[in-house]
Amino acid sequence: MRKYEKICPVILTIWPYLFFLFLIVPDETGRNHMLFLTIYTILTVIIYGFNIWNAFVFRDTEEKLALYGMLVKLFHIPFYLAGFAAGILCLLVMVVPAFLFLSPAMIAILAAVEFFLMIVSSMYGISAVLRMTKKKELSKISAVVCLIAHFVFVADVISSVYLYRTIKKKRCRYYSSG
Repeated sequence: MRKYEKICPVILTIWPYLFFLFLIVPDETGRNHMLFLTIYTILTVIIYGFNIWNAFVFRDTEEKLALYGMLVKLFHIPFYLAGFAAGILCLLVMVVPAFLFLSPAMIAILAAVEFFLMIVSSMYGISAVLRMTKKKELSKISAVVCLIAHFVFVADVISSVYLYRTIKKKRCRYYSSG
């Protein structure tokens, strides 16, 4: 196994949380925050791209692929909850006239950030589904349901856990019978 195959999911797991460094970067002029956002955005595109690529050229087993996908999804739950709480807060402050136009934009940005993170983290599960379907270890109906679920909030986590458990059960049955 190549080293980057293991490090890419780890980086993807911690990457969203590094955004919170934005809150502790001291800045009086706004230049540091703008520089941080620019660098973070560029690195986000690179990291997301590497993770998508890694998910489809992964050389290890489908079980490892599904495990990484499931772990990334589970570790992202607090980030999604924080984004949801921030979105609710934006809705609540809309009673202040200044936030009437700012809040919808903030909510749209939050939704876009979380959606793209969900899609990128789903690539490990999608790759595992495609491989298992190709090897006929997963039925076409289960594959379609898992693929669709990987594009829906909350269902993506359930699908990744289901996928990992399915692979694990099949491998246990295979090794115990052989």
